This record gives sequence, C-alpha cells and structure tokens, in this order.
Amino acid sequence: MRGLLIFGILLATLWGSAQAQDPPGLGTTVRGSLPLGRHVFPLLEGEWTVAAVEDRTSSSSTPVGRVILAQLSNDKLSRWIYLSTNLAWNSSNSWKRNKEYCDRRSVHYGYSDDLNSTKETECWILNHRGETLGENASQIWIDFYRWSDARGRPNTSLELGYFLVKSGDFLSAQYHFNPVVAGFPDTPTASWRGNPWHADMASKYARRLEYLRGLKATGQDLFEKLKAAIK
Repeated sequence: MRGLLIFGILLATLWGSAQAQDPPGLGTTVRGSLPLGRHVFPLLEGEWTVAAVEDRTSSSSTPVGRVILAQLSNDKLSRWIYLSTNLAWNSSNSWKRNKEYCDRRSVHYGYSDDLNSTKETECWILNHRGETLGENASQIWIDFYRWSDARGRPNTSLELGYFLVKSGDFLSAQYHFNPVVAGFPDTPTASWRGNPWHADMASKYARRLEYLRGLKATGQDLFEKLKAAIK
C-alpha cells in the first residue's frame, strides 16, 4: 500500500511537470491569456508581444519562468506585463512572502491576507513605479529596457502588482500602464520623491484620481482572475 502511495505521488508530480508550459519565444504574439508553468494567466485585451524572457532557479532548486509582454499604441509603449511562476511543482510547498506587494502601506491601494503564511498568500497593490533599472537589475529587465528604449517608455508607470501562493505554486505579476498614452504629461524624472503620481500628490487632482480609480477596478478584476488561475 505504501509503495502504491509513493508511486501515485511520483506519477502526479511527473504529470504536473510534463504539462508545465515554458515561456514563449521572443517576438511571439498572444491574446487573451498566457500558458506559463502549471497555469494559464489572464492578459488584458488586445495583442501582446513577448519582449523579454528568462529562466531561473529558485533557492529550492525549482525552475522558474519569467516573461515580459508588451503592447504598443501608435508605436508607443502603452502597457506591459511581467509574469513569473514556477515551471515545476515545489516539493517544499512553500515560497518566501514578497514584502514589496504584501503588507506595504505607501501605495494607492493595497490588499494583503492576514495569514502571514509561506504556503498560501494573496496580495495585490496599485502603485506608481519610477522606470529605472537601479542596481543589480535582473537580465530580463535589462533586456526589456533595451527593447523599450526607443518605444516611448515613460519615466513613471502605474503598476498593478500581485503575489499569490497556492498548493506549491507561486505567481509574481505586474501589469504596467503608461499614463502618457492616457493623456497625462510624463514625469520629469523617474524619482520616487516628489513624483506627481505619489499618493499624497495625485489625490489633489480629480483627473488623476479618476484614472487611478479605473485602474483599481481593473486591478480587482485581475485579482479575482489570477486567484482562479492559480487555485
């Protein structure tokens, strides 16, 4: 009986690994959703182009796939999505909590579960992000910045950021929006301090608040879809 149980667990693990989807190739175009790892993740409407990909290994030696997809509007970078997830089941059934998205306060909107668990996590935020590589940038972001240098990447984007953990799988996701395409002036720099999109400054302008409320509604809808995807 014990031998059959072990065989069943091994078979399930191998089957899950065999079904895992590797990141798509550069230049691939997709619509609607993206199969990656052991799940299928929702995109926003329209056609998306794979602008950068990267394979990594987690601290538990689990393979991780990372991909950035971009969307243009009149040849200008309009939106981009970063997805990172495990490509095989993590036998430890545990992932380190992402503090950038969980329990952070200085954001336009934030939700975090109160479990403080490494085995089941649900967090998301709406925040602004200065578009600069900074120090120790990973290769996927270096590649994306090179790709987007001549495509109107703004100094500041608005970001819907997610971190989910369930049943040994994790997802780290970012959905970025270029406010310049929405009719706002670009910020003078990518600096965090004094940024016009900082929560205490953006709240003074009705049009910015309306734009942020729309992104929050989009963010909540994506949160529900991502939870369903990684269940």
